[in-house]
Amino acid sequence: MAAPPETVTVRAVRHPPAILRLSDSAGWGSPQLRIRTGQGSASVWLLAVAESVYVVALLPDTTGHWSDEFVVSLDTEGDRAATPQHDDFQWTFRRLLDSSVVYRGRAGRWDAPQGDPDWRLGRARDGAGWSVAAGELQHEGWCVVLRLDRGWLELPGPGPGLAFRIYDDAPGGWFAWPAPPPGMQPSRVEAQPSLWHVVSPTARAASSGAAPPDAPETTP
Repeated sequence: MAAPPETVTVRAVRHPPAILRLSDSAGWGSPQLRIRTGQGSASVWLLAVAESVYVVALLPDTTGHWSDEFVVSLDTEGDRAATPQHDDFQWTFRRLLDSSVVYRGRAGRWDAPQGDPDWRLGRARDGAGWSVAAGELQHEGWCVVLRLDRGWLELPGPGPGLAFRIYDDAPGGWFAWPAPPPGMQPSRVEAQPSLWHVVSPTARAASSGAAPPDAPETTP
């Protein structure tokens, strides 16, 4: 039986987070989430500036591989269905960002764009209402900044559901938030929106007029 969902509140900040300005993280406050991995704890912030919400992840991983992943799963209507449905979306960002995939729920499974299982992000770094940047943290790991239009989190309903998953190629392992129930593999959490926690948008912060996140710097 699934535990009652927790609620994580998006935090208003003055400036959009950017890959080239991660030193600004002191102004973001403590990360709302920490996800234990095989190489330490990943830090995740949920931040808002004006009409945008940002997911910022700092991922400790000194054994870089193109297939390392940071996965964001979002239930926009918050209906907490048992399997992925049409209102559920998933961004699977790989360390080699060109190999990333974006999915949408359809009839209980994750469906790739145009139903093409070979679809990959390629050189694109944005889609309808979202954009992404990723980069290397020297001698520490890698990072991802996902920007979403606030509308993703403001549909009528009980509040959108949210889940994260990290894959580390070496030492091999999957690590999920929320934590899976006993006996469940971490990689299965993203397939069950009923397990996801609730994200609450915060009040709009004044825009600084700053540019969107800087262009990604990726290293295979």
